[in-house]
Amino acid sequence: MSQNSKGRTKLMLGIWLVVMLFIGFKAYNGSNDHPTSETVELDSATLDRIKPVGEVRVEDAVASNNAIEESERTAEEVYTKCQACHATGIMEAPKFGSLEDWAPRIERGIDEVLKVAIAGKGGMPPKGTCMDCSDNELKSAIQYMIDSAK
Repeated sequence: MSQNSKGRTKLMLGIWLVVMLFIGFKAYNGSNDHPTSETVELDSATLDRIKPVGEVRVEDAVASNNAIEESERTAEEVYTKCQACHATGIMEAPKFGSLEDWAPRIERGIDEVLKVAIAGKGGMPPKGTCMDCSDNELKSAIQYMIDSAK
């Protein structure tokens, strides 16, 4: 090895050592910094700028739910979505107006029939594909079909 090569190696090691000491010194001093009052003020000013504009009012949410309940469809309107299967008896659906088809369901009670209608059974998908129907709307449509069978 030449003398020039040994000198470069020592120089590079010296530079590396100085850089590592500088990085270590900065890391040590950086972890001991405490927020100044200016930084705290800046943080509270930032929090003031990003605070919510409005607040949620529960009373309005309850009022909007009542408005939705008041606008429920009638049993006849819901039945129009059901009649594709219940008018013809397709996939063993109980036919509209058929006491023979509805008798076993009437015996079980409307609440049991509603549970089956919500969950679906056999060829009938859940809620009979009326996914926007409420449980009360489905119950009134079932009652409408039961009443037609009597």
